[in-house]
Amino acid sequence: MLDQGVWAEVKVGGEHLRLFSEQSALGVQASVYNVNAKNWIAPSESVDDIEQGKDRAAAHALAYLRRVANSELPPLKWKKSRSV
Repeated sequence: MLDQGVWAEVKVGGEHLRLFSEQSALGVQASVYNVNAKNWIAPSESVDDIEQGKDRAAAHALAYLRRVANSELPPLKWKKSRSV
């Protein structure tokens, strides 16, 4: 069950990513999902807190966009995740 967290969406060129920084029973984790390919670019990675998770997810997304789309990461608008 999700305790708290945030997510952001990135659409650059043909790429569509979702970045997550969330706290659950497993602890705080960061991840990046490729919506188009329906796979995880960066599966859940343990981090110290939500802010560090946002930074780690953004770093993974930036590296991916530079490698695949030769593009930079646009400014992110983080939204609160919904609790289940």
